[in-house]
Amino acid sequence: MKIQAGFFKSVKPLPRHKLEVVMQTDTHIVFDFTSRLGTMRFGALAGDELFNSARTDGNFILFGEPGAPKIRIGPTDFADLILVDRTSDGPEYGKIF
Repeated sequence: MKIQAGFFKSVKPLPRHKLEVVMQTDTHIVFDFTSRLGTMRFGALAGDELFNSARTDGNFILFGEPGAPKIRIGPTDFADLILVDRTSDGPEYGKIF
């Protein structure tokens, strides 16, 4: 694990498209990207080479070559990933009229 300063302390790719993220508060989060691999933003992470290139500069989670990341996730986007389920159509409210 690489240790950096900022919001993210370290990131570590795990099998089956899971990513272990350690925040500066020492909170450990294991996020499963599987449900996001069909999206335009994260579809490129389906390839193991890109997914396993995960690293952090402390402020962002980065995937891709150093100096030219293909995917960059900031703390606000990461909070959205872990708190909001965007894989479903949402609640069924029924007919309005």
